[in-house]
Amino acid sequence: MLDTLSYHRHKLALIFVLLWSALMANLWLGEAKGWHAIDWLDVVGEGGSAVALGLWMLLILGSRPRGRVTDWLTLGLGFMCLAMWQDTLDEFLRLPAGQWWEQGLESVAMPLGIALLTYGLFHWHREQLAINRQLRGREQVFREHRWLDPLTHIGRAEYLKQQIRTLSEQPPLMLLMVDINDFSQFNRR
Repeated sequence: MLDTLSYHRHKLALIFVLLWSALMANLWLGEAKGWHAIDWLDVVGEGGSAVALGLWMLLILGSRPRGRVTDWLTLGLGFMCLAMWQDTLDEFLRLPAGQWWEQGLESVAMPLGIALLTYGLFHWHREQLAINRQLRGREQVFREHRWLDPLTHIGRAEYLKQQIRTLSEQPPLMLLMVDINDFSQFNRR
C-alpha cells in the first residue's frame, strides 16, 4: 500500500494543504467558542465523517494505480472531506458574518464532491466490468481474494475445492497436479 501511495504524493500533499489552509483561515478569522457552546454530537458525527472520508481516500490511493478513475474518486472524496472538515471546525470556532468562503466550503464542496465521486464510481464500474471480462476465464464463476496465495497468485486449496465442485457439474473434468521438489530453491532461482 505504501508503494502505491508514493505514486499519489502530489494528491496527498494537495489534500493536506487544503485541510491545513481551512484550519488556518478559521483560526485566523474565527473566535473560539466556549466548551458549553460546542455540540459534541456534531463534532463526533461531522469529525468522524471527515476522518472516514480521509481514510477512504487513503484506501483508494493505496490500492489503485494513477489514472482518471483514481483522480475522479479522489477529487470527489477530497471535496466531501473538506466540507465535513469545515463543518467540524464550525463547532469550535465562530466566524464573523459575511465570510463567503466558509459557506462555499460547506455548501458547495459537498454536492460538488458527491457529483465528482458519482462520476468516478460510474467509470470505476465500467473499469470493473472490463477487468471482470478479462478475469472470467481464469476465475470461472467464483472469486474470493482471501483464498489467493500471495506467493504464487493462484488459488489455495479452498479455492480449488470450490472450482472442482462448480466444474464437476459440467463433465468432462480433468485435474492435473504438478509437484516441484524444493520449490523454494526453484523459486529463488
